[in-house]
Amino acid sequence: MTETLERPAPRIICAASKLPGGLVIASPRHSDATFVAIVERLAAAEGRHPLEDAADVQGFIDQYNTFYTREEAWLIADAQGQIANPGNWGTGVLYSENLY
Repeated sequence: MTETLERPAPRIICAASKLPGGLVIASPRHSDATFVAIVERLAAAEGRHPLEDAADVQGFIDQYNTFYTREEAWLIADAQGQIANPGNWGTGVLYSENLY
């Protein structure tokens, strides 16, 4: 008999931003030095200004590298008991500060 392994439920592991072309950049916090350095290097490699078409969607990724919007990530973090600091931001939209 073949045993089926159940995939663990997703857990939010870090902040991420999805660029207009669909590339997801994970970093400790949104728009931190890691994120900025990656965006600047990508722009330089493509011969454009770093802020050109720089609009991004801020969210988070899970352990499977799946991107979630702030709202989707809140639902996952809440279900997994990851909200360590509800803060003054309200509920339903996840911020990095909610996780520590």
